[in-house]
Amino acid sequence: MEESKLFDSNENKAFVGNTDKLAEWLRTDDNNQEKALERIKLLIKNYLELDNVSFLFGSGSSIHLGAVSIRNFPVEVEKYINTKEEEISTEFTNTIKHLQNIGDGDDIFREGTDIKIEYEKVLNYLIAKDFTLDEENADRTDKIKELIIAIKEGLFSVCNIDTRNIPTAVLRKIVKQNKKELFKPALSNKYHFHEKFVKALLQRPLNLKRANIFTLNYDLAFEYAFDKLGVFYIDGFAGFHKRYFKPETFEYDMFYPGSTTAGKVQRIEKVVRYFKLHGSISWINSEKRDANNLYGIEELPIPLIEKSNKKGDTIIYPSAVKKSYTLDFPYSELFRQFASTISHSQSVLVTVGYAFADEHINDIIFQALSNPSFTLIILAYSSNPEIERIKKLNDSRIIILEGNYISDFIVLADKIMPDFYDIKTKEKVAKTLEAYFKNGKTTTENEIEEL
Repeated sequence: MEESKLFDSNENKAFVGNTDKLAEWLRTDDNNQEKALERIKLLIKNYLELDNVSFLFGSGSSIHLGAVSIRNFPVEVEKYINTKEEEISTEFTNTIKHLQNIGDGDDIFREGTDIKIEYEKVLNYLIAKDFTLDEENADRTDKIKELIIAIKEGLFSVCNIDTRNIPTAVLRKIVKQNKKELFKPALSNKYHFHEKFVKALLQRPLNLKRANIFTLNYDLAFEYAFDKLGVFYIDGFAGFHKRYFKPETFEYDMFYPGSTTAGKVQRIEKVVRYFKLHGSISWINSEKRDANNLYGIEELPIPLIEKSNKKGDTIIYPSAVKKSYTLDFPYSELFRQFASTISHSQSVLVTVGYAFADEHINDIIFQALSNPSFTLIILAYSSNPEIERIKKLNDSRIIILEGNYISDFIVLADKIMPDFYDIKTKEKVAKTLEAYFKNGKTTTENEIEEL
């Protein structure tokens, strides 16, 4: 049988423990990659039918939208900083050189065009230094405060994906990886794959708990998809014209009102629980606190943030290396929700586009693995030492889909996320046909209807 060339079978693997099941399935199915993907889809479907289902998204889920990775300091943010006054630009250059520990050298280490140092590490250092200098009551002439604002403004611009075009480099990679036809719908609807993912996730049976989406991204890709689909999302904010952070709302749910005097209610289908663990470009420090805004955190529409010049006031998680920052609000509550959610019995966590570079999140995930009923599914575009360490555990509760095809978010949304309605229909048709042709005899119409 001729192989259906969707992906390079040597570069894409599906590990259960440390055994590559994808290679076994391809041998069993005469190298038919479509059938192998169906096996993966069925595997994922079985886990999505558990009561506690959570997804954790990293930057890999937004790259195709024009978002940038902040594993390194984005060159676009650097260029934005260099449009500011010279003192701010100089402060930035000196900060980078200090953090890279290269003394007075003229060169800055780069990976491609980006500066080879984590964005969050730079911001964390500047915030800590600014706090220390304030505590010392020094007569300050530095531009650290202004630099922090400029860095946040630059990040706001590169994460405001609704105004960004899909990069040519991304399109070239999609063509090279045989995903051109798959990607076409996104050219007319940028959030096509986020919408398709959400629609599939919402098909889970209503008797199960709400699905949880955790994201480390600052962009609003999921919010735009939710709005397009009319999905309600519980994200820790309450209000309409004024939306303030109220963590108690994480415990809320949504129901249709009772239709009888007994007050029996029915759950609304299109609801997800949504957590932005590292903050968002739509969260800002509120100007005032009162009984309705105890924590001073407000969520605003992007156009209003731009118009009111509040891009430098965004609340984003400033630490990739210091766990102590997670003790600060709102991150303490968000991480508590993450730890509590995935530690429930019969839980599955699916990570997408996350490279396991955040030590605090890794600790929470590894703690969850101490629960015998917990399952971890990793979609890893490429391996790294941390993922290899997980693979070496040889734990059958850990599934790793690895490679540039089967781990891609757009492939997950389009080919791997199960369509529960479609699967049930196929199963019903199969049973009908089996009954119809049983022993070479037809069954009565009543028998078919009973199926």
